[in-house]
Amino acid sequence: MSEHTHRHNKEGPCHFSLMSLSAVKRLLFVAVPLLALWVLVVWAGGWLG
Repeated sequence: MSEHTHRHNKEGPCHFSLMSLSAVKRLLFVAVPLLALWVLVVWAGGWLG
């Protein structure tokens, strides 16, 4: 697969599925802050013991 077929995409490598990569990135972008917030709330609430 040559890179000029993906010239419209300015970010990331072009040698594997960009769609699945962006889906994973989007999932992490949402999940990581939520998980961090949840951990912070649990820790602040003293529910971990």
